[in-house]
Amino acid sequence: MTNEVPVTVRQEGSKSVIDVETDNVDFRNAEMLKSMLGDLVQQGQKNLVLNLSQVNFMDSSGLSVLLSGKRVTEEAGGSFSICGLQGYVNNLINLTNLNKTISVYATDLEATKG
Repeated sequence: MTNEVPVTVRQEGSKSVIDVETDNVDFRNAEMLKSMLGDLVQQGQKNLVLNLSQVNFMDSSGLSVLLSGKRVTEEAGGSFSICGLQGYVNNLINLTNLNKTISVYATDLEATKG
């Protein structure tokens, strides 16, 4: 079994949009995603938008990816936001109050404006 998560990284203005192309963000792929976010920031891409529109499930490991992304981008003087939340993931983000600490947008277009 592989821990690789299919992602696409694209530049939209000053922000890098990371399209997570998997159903689940959980203990099987969380460390790889954290590492990838850290690598992007080290490469100078410090304004990140994590597009979760294809993600239907997230566990506590997935939440730690979001917190890690926020931490590494802010330490670099950048910004971190998420977009495209689906039913379960949206409920989880609201239930854990992460929507109060991480900017949440409906679409990647909204997240990359300005």
